Amino acid sequence: MIKKSTSHILINRQAGEVRVALLESGLVQEVHIERANELSIVGSIYRGVVTRVMPGLQAAFVDFDGDRSGFLHIKDVLVKSVTPLNQQANLSNNDKDIRYLLREGQKIIIQVIKAAVAEKGARLSTNLTLVSNYAVYKPYGLDHKISHRINVKDERARLNDGLTEILDNNSLESKHRVGSYILRSAAKNINLNLLKADINFLQRLWSALEVKIGIAEGPSCLHRELPVEQRLIRDLAVGELAQITVDDEYLVLKLQQFCDELKIDIPKGIHYYSESQPIFGKYKIDDQIDKALQRRVDLDNGGYLIIDQTEAMATIDVNTGSNIGRQDPEQTVYQTNLCATTEIAHQIRLRNLSGIIVIDFIDMQKPVHREHVLGSLKKAMSGDRTELFISKFTELGLVQIRRKRTHQSLRQLLHSDCPVCNGHGSLKSIDTVIFEIWRELKRVADTYDCTTLSVRASSEVIEGFLASKETFMKAFEGVFKCTIEITDQPLFTREQFDVIRG
Repeated sequence: MIKKSTSHILINRQAGEVRVALLESGLVQEVHIERANELSIVGSIYRGVVTRVMPGLQAAFVDFDGDRSGFLHIKDVLVKSVTPLNQQANLSNNDKDIRYLLREGQKIIIQVIKAAVAEKGARLSTNLTLVSNYAVYKPYGLDHKISHRINVKDERARLNDGLTEILDNNSLESKHRVGSYILRSAAKNINLNLLKADINFLQRLWSALEVKIGIAEGPSCLHRELPVEQRLIRDLAVGELAQITVDDEYLVLKLQQFCDELKIDIPKGIHYYSESQPIFGKYKIDDQIDKALQRRVDLDNGGYLIIDQTEAMATIDVNTGSNIGRQDPEQTVYQTNLCATTEIAHQIRLRNLSGIIVIDFIDMQKPVHREHVLGSLKKAMSGDRTELFISKFTELGLVQIRRKRTHQSLRQLLHSDCPVCNGHGSLKSIDTVIFEIWRELKRVADTYDCTTLSVRASSEVIEGFLASKETFMKAFEGVFKCTIEITDQPLFTREQFDVIRG
């Protein structure tokens, strides 16, 4: 039975930026943002040039698309996709060595599989994939697969038999039927004629790409992934998307054409939003984005979450807050954790947290409570379209989630590191800065023969500095025979100061 359409896509387009929000049953679940100067390249295919081979890391750096550079690890190098440099390259993928596969200056075909984040360049692969509505084509693949999300035995058998028949009866030349297909979760319960059209589309796409590969010279783009709004429409399961609302007339026409070409049915249609109030304001999307950029998320029962992101991982801490219960502390903790699971799943999708995510639930004594909380979390995360794994509770009472990273998180898209705190997320206390000033004063007085030292600092630090004048300054002037002059610098940040010798 096809899932009832409940999703609604809202699209806000303005000069240089497209914002897309996915609502499920009226609740914002995902927000995607793409800017003209930061177009996503994940999924795009390029002809690149190897610029550096690093045997110690079993990896290489590859230049592609002008001034872009990416990281290619050996596990992402498919032997049959490159020209071996040595007979020893004819080893299994587990035994291969980067030195026998790649050399500096070598031209190779790569695909971007992860976006660049902070100081890390894009992650690359030579194991190419082409994606359509219902299938993924892997030109160098060997075995066909069906998404594990399609778990009904009869449906898996129907799709497997249907794919075999489509490929056996395909009119294209046999050389274009090499490789393998992965049937996506969107293929569940679809008419096999739609699957056949999808397979033919992918084969034509690969044929055209092969021609480009044959004639391409230097670093260049051979295949560009779809823009964010089309990508989201394509990736939703059949029958899941009910309506699309767009505040740009040209984009409405473009999306109608796109859905017609791919035979995507939108039951409630694609509509132009013409009201004066901004579309994201009308549906309160901007409010949700602002909340998704905050550390603290309040729960309905009085508890709250603290969500922190670092380059290595994201952490989610569950707290009881004002939900202190009445009699049974264990029951209070259990109910708070249970309530948190739904919001955790929502925040992970909304913020697009990925990589390693560690959840610190409040300690529960009863194993049955831990099982219920874990089951509730898995159920809440089941609607997430991104590949993920959820661990059991560890010995320290933590739950770990590994969520596939492809695009940047919402915070990485919309925020940059604070120039004042250098991305730490906090500032030194005033007392800490004052003691740093005292140490610098002592260092300068010890090093140089001077009679006057001038301190320049921010207003709040100067205020604290003057408060300690009686205890510190007289003692300092007595020992070093120096006069200290203090100058207020309103434009200085809290941590910024100068000590100048007279």
